[in-house]
Amino acid sequence: MTRSFLKILIIISISSFLAVLLFLNPDLYAFQQAEKEPNDDPEQAQPIQLNQTIQGFFQKKEDRDWYRLDFSKEGKFILRLTLSGVSGFESKLSWCDSSGNEILRSDFGDEGQGEILTNVGVTPPTYLIKIEGWGKNISHIPYTLEVKILGSWDNSQEFEPNYDTELGNPVKLGQTIKGYAQPDNDEDWYSFSVPEPEKDILIIRTSGIDNINQSLTLLNEEEKELKVIDIEEEEGKGEIIVRMRVPPGKYYLKVDNWGINPDTPYELHLGQKPPPPATPQEVKQALEKALDYLAAEQTEEGCWGGKYEKNAGVAGLCLMALVGGECAGKDYTTNIERTISFLKTKYHPSSNYKTPEKKDYWGGLIGEDNLMYEHGIATLALVEAMAALNKWDLEPMVNEAVQLLLRTQNTEHKPKTLGGPVDSSSPNYGGWRYDPDSTDSDISVSGWQILALKAAQMAGFEIPEWSKTASVKFLHSCYDDEEKYFTYEPGGGDEGCVRAGVGALCLKLLGDSQDPRVKSAIRYMFDNPPTWIYEDPGDGYPFYYWYYGTRVMLDEGGADWKLWKSWMCRLLVDHQSDNGSWQSSQDEEDMPYYTTALGALMLELCCGHVPIYMRKEMPAWGYIQVRQEGRAASKILKNIELVLDASNSMWGQISGESKISIAKKTLQQIITSLPQDINVGLRVYGHRFPLQDKRACRDTEQLAPIGPLNKEILIEAITNIKPKGKTPLVFSVLEAIKDFVGKEGGSIILITDGIESCGGDIRSIGAAVKKSNIELNLNIIGFDIKEAKARQELGSIAKEAGGLYLDAGNTKELVSSLQQTLQMPFEILNNQKEVVALSLVGGEAIRLRQGNYWLHFKIGSQIIEEKVEVTGHKTVTFWLKKVEDRWLLKKD
Repeated sequence: MTRSFLKILIIISISSFLAVLLFLNPDLYAFQQAEKEPNDDPEQAQPIQLNQTIQGFFQKKEDRDWYRLDFSKEGKFILRLTLSGVSGFESKLSWCDSSGNEILRSDFGDEGQGEILTNVGVTPPTYLIKIEGWGKNISHIPYTLEVKILGSWDNSQEFEPNYDTELGNPVKLGQTIKGYAQPDNDEDWYSFSVPEPEKDILIIRTSGIDNINQSLTLLNEEEKELKVIDIEEEEGKGEIIVRMRVPPGKYYLKVDNWGINPDTPYELHLGQKPPPPATPQEVKQALEKALDYLAAEQTEEGCWGGKYEKNAGVAGLCLMALVGGECAGKDYTTNIERTISFLKTKYHPSSNYKTPEKKDYWGGLIGEDNLMYEHGIATLALVEAMAALNKWDLEPMVNEAVQLLLRTQNTEHKPKTLGGPVDSSSPNYGGWRYDPDSTDSDISVSGWQILALKAAQMAGFEIPEWSKTASVKFLHSCYDDEEKYFTYEPGGGDEGCVRAGVGALCLKLLGDSQDPRVKSAIRYMFDNPPTWIYEDPGDGYPFYYWYYGTRVMLDEGGADWKLWKSWMCRLLVDHQSDNGSWQSSQDEEDMPYYTTALGALMLELCCGHVPIYMRKEMPAWGYIQVRQEGRAASKILKNIELVLDASNSMWGQISGESKISIAKKTLQQIITSLPQDINVGLRVYGHRFPLQDKRACRDTEQLAPIGPLNKEILIEAITNIKPKGKTPLVFSVLEAIKDFVGKEGGSIILITDGIESCGGDIRSIGAAVKKSNIELNLNIIGFDIKEAKARQELGSIAKEAGGLYLDAGNTKELVSSLQQTLQMPFEILNNQKEVVALSLVGGEAIRLRQGNYWLHFKIGSQIIEEKVEVTGHKTVTFWLKKVEDRWLLKKD
């Protein structure tokens, strides 16, 4: 009795508790109810309550059941409707208005699967729910319909239906909204307003959800599409729209969800606050990491590998990045020198070609593959290096490169050998394309040539006015007046962000900053600013676009530059890889050296470096030259020993003639022209023992001791030389130093086509010169040396031994180099006493930026220093002469 009584008490207590709970909040009671037939049409709809579950049956092969929800709560609420699956049946779940008109539908499930509608928005008073099933037989298994209230709606949640602009959920800037990708292939619309006067930057981002591919569409109040983004084609990834200088007004946003996921919401961030600008320290650190990466990845040849291995264009971009990296606070001189040496190997001197056709096509060209792309970028880079680092020895090479740019431009000045002349009526007039003889044009290739010509002009090269006028005409032909954007080729075509940047920057550089096309392009870039990590619209070159766009905004200056700079530099700082590189996507995938160089070039603008082609005023250049009175140079170079490489490799040919033959003729010519009061000796190596002979690494012989000039004996000795063996360069130079014992100093002039091949320590040469206590220098002429590492090694030997290293690729250059080594060198120092240039007494005037410098001579034990002021467009001339036992420097 006791146990039974306790059970009764427990049951009564639980029942009383539930009764009280239901009385206080009847919505908490989720109870199950059975379907009551007939309910085949809206008039027969069976009532259902919130948080109620109904079990029903598909009693026909095609059955339709209706239910009615009377909603009396004040305000807006959101519901979730869940329909379980029934084996052998396909089903459909519809949410309808009180008249039975469908508002939302879920029919994504396969046979036997259920359906879901979530975040369904409700307000009073009545809605209908329709369930449809199709099967082969009558089901004896019930379906379950659950109607669950999720809570009251607030504007942080999606409110379905919102499948068009009229039903778009109103949201405020700065909000985050949760929405669902359902029904299948769901369109969710939102509306928002931008207040007066405008919004500097608008960021719209979705978080992405599993199994869903999303796209975003932005429209204005007139429902005109402003931007469609569907870049992240992988399921589960979100999308982003960024706009700058957004005008005030009402806007619509459509979120397309391809697929269905009723369980996990996506997050829509509308008007997300932009991150703070990168600090100067962050910019400097990111730049240093990028340049360190490029320096570490550079090959011994001076180029970079990867997708565009040994490409002159990529090397040119890297060179510009290294040259402009002064705010990184590190010295990349070695890498710069190595890159310049590599670009020299890609240079085609006009003197190498005999026929007009080949000379016009190849003469001055720098590159091997994408010819005009490579040439334009490489020329631009060499001009930057020449002007920024006072490397005026590059001037002859750059001048030829610039002449090729002018020769290949599609104008009436283009020679017949390259398909010219091109009439001004041609839509391609004024542009360039891939090859020197192309007579069609595109804006991408042309952009690099225009930048290179502008840089050359700013460095003091004369660029004819007709070239600039023709370039402007071509850029105008690439502008679509109706659509208001730049195209890839003349006469219309696809739009693109790169094209907007190229068109705007080039017109600015050509003096047309106020051209309405420029303003239109800037608006275009504000509408499509940098977004990690794609170019849209365009062909998929984000870093290429950002490079040009960042330069356009720098030139605009003011608030436009401040806004773009803050966004661009932060983007680069935040997305840099740990190794210092930047990895891109689309058509820039797997191009880390290209993208890292472009990224560094953008950061350099952020820290204040301005490339020469963007400077507002042409730099004031002046000149310094030192002349000789009487025979000053020959008196200084009293003792000379010529050291000739006669190793087996000297049988190699240049333009059909062996290098040894060219060297012999050149030396004989030089010896014939020497003044009689110079003491000359001759040493040769590699000429007696073949490669396999054990004695080949000690094969060096002084054929004529240093003494009064005997031209006949020297010429005869040179005539009989025949290359045979190895290159014991170090051993030969060490022996040559000994040849000067007892002499009053002098100069060793080494001619070689390669580096040490016998294991000699090149560092021992400089030490040996110092230890000898002889006033001695070593000048080296690298004859047809292609490898950058070899040239760098020989250059370091010459520098350590107080001399010059000169490259010679043919007979003319070898003669010139030998003549230079027979003149006296001097240094030009800046106010910090750093060497900014080397020159020769009697040589060509050296071009320098306006400022104060020091001339520095070391003649025997005498040191001469003279302060000099260089002013724009003027030449300062000094005369060197000997008075009794002292050398004097006198200003003209």
